Order: sequence, then structure tokens, then C-alpha cells
Amino acid sequence: MTQLHDHSQSTDEVKQAIRYLGKMVQQSQFKQSIDQAVTKWMNYRLNHKMPGLDLNAQSLTKGTEMLETGFETWRNKMMADAMMQGRQEGMLEGKLEGKLEEAVNTLNRLLAKRFGNVPNEMKVQLESANLEQVEAWFDRAIDAARLEDVFRGGSLH
Repeated sequence: MTQLHDHSQSTDEVKQAIRYLGKMVQQSQFKQSIDQAVTKWMNYRLNHKMPGLDLNAQSLTKGTEMLETGFETWRNKMMADAMMQGRQEGMLEGKLEGKLEEAVNTLNRLLAKRFGNVPNEMKVQLESANLEQVEAWFDRAIDAARLEDVFRGGSLH
């Protein structure tokens, strides 16, 4: 909630800065040349700093609403994109966790079938291993002579 409030506050500050800049340019005796230079610089700079910002501002002295609206639209799009990316990363992480859990369960079943009861300390260590390690142990479990042979060279002793 604080982060959302911070974004809202910083957006308001940007809008306020845009309005202030427009007023200052409007009040200058050199407003036309300043307006052209600042507008050109803003278009260049913001398009590079904020990709996807549809700015194309023509003049600060003719109103800052278009610039404010463009910034607000860009900010909303970036937040939506970030949320979507977060969801996708969460889904991927969930799939990997599911795959790891499935691999641990399958290895536990294989070990129990081949060697009998698997000691609890080994089960606990198995559940804290990464997928790569579990897969390596699974491969060894297929033809290991003893339960201890499955974990040789691994983190279990």
C-alpha cells in the first residue's frame, strides 16, 4: 500500500513539475525559443528514458495537459506490465516448485520400493534439495546397490 501511495505521490510531483515548467516558460521574455528548446529536449530525453511514452509534445506554452496525460498513461502501462511480469514469474516459480515436489515424491517412492523404509533425516534433506540434485539422485537410485550409494557425491551422507 505504501508503494502504491509513493507512486501516486511521485506522479503528482511529476505533474506539478510539468505545470511549473510550463508556467516558467510562459513568463519568460524568451518563451518561444525556450519553449522550442525545452520541448525538443523533453521529447528526446523522455522517449529515451521512458520507452513507450507517447509524448510528441509540440509546445509547453500551449498547455501541459497532453504531457501530463501522456505521462499518466505511460505510468499506468508500466505498472500494468510490471504486474503482468510479476504474475508470470510467480506462475513459473510455482511450476518449478511443483516439479521439484513431484520429483521428491517420486524419488521417495522409488527409494522405498527399492530399499525399504527411507530414514526421516534423509527425507528431510531430500525435501530441501534443488531439482538438479534430486534428478541426479533419482538417476543413481535406478541401479544403486545400496541406499547410501544413491547419495554418494551429494549433500547426504
